[in-house]
Amino acid sequence: MAIPLPNDVTTFQDNWRFCNHCYCLWWNGRPDNGACPSGNSPDGQHHGQGSWNFYLPANPGEAI
Repeated sequence: MAIPLPNDVTTFQDNWRFCNHCYCLWWNGRPDNGACPSGNSPDGQHHGQGSWNFYLPANPGEAI
């Protein structure tokens, strides 16, 4: 079953992963994986071993 997307979604950003320590998504496009807020991470960074590559919908033309 497909999830309906809003009409204003114009692109998708990939390379999002699920962290095994803080159970959140983080963007895996940085060389250091970013800081993980969980106290369980051995080196303070996100870890996504076995995570899928998630694609998030985006609308880069929309002003915030």
